[in-house]
Amino acid sequence: MAEAVQGGSPLISLPQRLDTSAAAELKALLLEETGAAEGAVPLLDASEVDYVGGLCLQLLLASGLKVGPCSEKAAEAFALFGVQQQLLEAMDEKESRHDG
Repeated sequence: MAEAVQGGSPLISLPQRLDTSAAAELKALLLEETGAAEGAVPLLDASEVDYVGGLCLQLLLASGLKVGPCSEKAAEAFALFGVQQQLLEAMDEKESRHDG
């Protein structure tokens, strides 16, 4: 559930392992939390994630949400999959600083 807030955005805490067995639960969580956001765009909290599999990665990408707090292992997985620009909020901030 979205418990904390970062920069005005509610955080959706992700499970430690985002593997095939977590996909159904992750899908339900994303649908529930994005529906309850009431105008505020939530961020994904991947600070406790230690494994990211392809199926859950597809769900994260399909959600269109960005990752705020992120563990080193999750950041490495996003980089290996080549999706860090699509998912990591910090990448957007760095890009906007270089564009201006």
